[in-house]
Amino acid sequence: MKVRIGLSLTAMLVLTGGCGQDGGSTPTPTPSATAAPLTVSPTTGDTAAFKDTLLRLTFDGPPVITGSGTIRVYRSDGTLVDTIDTSANIVTTGGETQSALGAANTEIDKIGNGVPSLTQYRYTYYRPVSVAGNVATIKLHDGVLAYDTAYYVQVDQSVFNGPFGGAGSFPGIGGATAWTFRTKSAPTSTTNLIVDDDEPADFRSLQGALDYVMATGCLSCPSAASPKTITLKNGTYDEQLFLRNVSNLTILGESRAGTIVRNSNWEAFNPGTGGSRATPNTTFSNIGGAATLGTRLSLGGGRAVLLVEGGDLLKLSNFTFANTHVKDATQNSQAEVIYYNSATLNGSRFIATDMNFLGTQDTLQMKGWVWIYNSLITGDVDFLWGYPFAEVIENSELRTVFDPTTPGSGGYLFQSRAAKGYPGFVVLGGTLTAASGVPDGSAYLARSGGSTQAQGFCTTMLALGGSAGNPTQYCDSVAYIGVKMGAHIAPAGWFINPVPNLLPTAREGWRESGSLTPGGATLPLTGRETRYASSTADLSSLDTRAKVFAQWNGNAGWNPQP
Repeated sequence: MKVRIGLSLTAMLVLTGGCGQDGGSTPTPTPSATAAPLTVSPTTGDTAAFKDTLLRLTFDGPPVITGSGTIRVYRSDGTLVDTIDTSANIVTTGGETQSALGAANTEIDKIGNGVPSLTQYRYTYYRPVSVAGNVATIKLHDGVLAYDTAYYVQVDQSVFNGPFGGAGSFPGIGGATAWTFRTKSAPTSTTNLIVDDDEPADFRSLQGALDYVMATGCLSCPSAASPKTITLKNGTYDEQLFLRNVSNLTILGESRAGTIVRNSNWEAFNPGTGGSRATPNTTFSNIGGAATLGTRLSLGGGRAVLLVEGGDLLKLSNFTFANTHVKDATQNSQAEVIYYNSATLNGSRFIATDMNFLGTQDTLQMKGWVWIYNSLITGDVDFLWGYPFAEVIENSELRTVFDPTTPGSGGYLFQSRAAKGYPGFVVLGGTLTAASGVPDGSAYLARSGGSTQAQGFCTTMLALGGSAGNPTQYCDSVAYIGVKMGAHIAPAGWFINPVPNLLPTAREGWRESGSLTPGGATLPLTGRETRYASSTADLSSLDTRAKVFAQWNGNAGWNPQP
């Protein structure tokens, strides 16, 4: 990522005076006696800052976040628009009992804030202040800045320890003139947007662009049916993301390796798979499944990097998308890259081409109709899972990564909870590989979630106009067709404790056909599970994406192209 911090005009560094936290407060700072240049971004006096800008301060040496004090942003008329509390207050006042996650430098975000089309938002915890080298970066709450508006920033002296502006310690930034900027006007296009972290663009963040698209291209907006493209320029975009009720959207990276969208988010940090809400949830979850580890407030927005709800024809192409959480054996570590929560029979189409999806446990949780092509997906436990009608993973690499919490196990590729009477998960061609450290014979093609038909799961096919529920989903349906499989796959192939809820047929259950060695020879299947899985079923009705998606929209069918 190309980070560029400019020098402003000479500005006053001031000690920050006491300041209230309500929206009507006006600061009363005490000026210092000397002037010094502020090395900040946006630079003081900037008249074309971004509505979704990050705030950055460049120190003379590596700064330390102390866990004390606040950062405040005001409109030029003195109205407080955002407060970042770097202390433990946000967490401790919520009533949590956990300590393993820490409490300082934690804020609650309302993702989608200010979008006129939304009445529900994604509420999550996030870390607002980060340090890389000599640069401290501050992420404001989503949607707090407006277009074409003047602001000033104050930072308490206590927020950072570190040399700044030629002084041996951070003196704080106060007053209404030391750090000022004005945001630029809104983009003129509603269908073509550019995101870049340091060059001319429409937005600095992907969520900034998504907020704009939700405001101008929602399902009830004039451009709802128009194709829309967000182009992500090379850079690293570290953020939690939310998209709701938008169709016909492509997110296109400048390069697959050079454009990186990432965040560290996981079950203990933001409990649950996630969903949007009008207000934050107020229930608690044990962060490690044991009361002794303490509780975390479960706000509702969940553990994925990207939460998608509603809409049709979302396409991701040509970038790297990662959940960077490192698993911890003491904490719940499910950590999706994407939760695609859209599940209609005549919409809900998702496409990913030439992508890298990097995760560990539960990397992709999908519903609806999903086509992933020429892509890399990494993970260890159930890293492909969800409730799809049909999900085709074609010409792609599914890479099992080393799990430091269970080093002797290669985990499981799929946990299917697919819809009854539909194809479920189908892997067409491609390869199953393993990263360094994954033992041979230790990974399984799939395992069951343990939901049985006797309990009322996976018994009834959903028809157009019907409502999804336990009877219409939770089916163990996975098929591999012509896939090269590495030595890390266990000889039995399929994990049968618990057993799957379907016996294999041509249309459902656990099946494989034409499996190959990494070199392309026929794979010996000695030792393969044969009671609850099949390597002899006729899968010719599923051997192309057009066949797998034939039931979309009342059998109108769908045949997506690269």
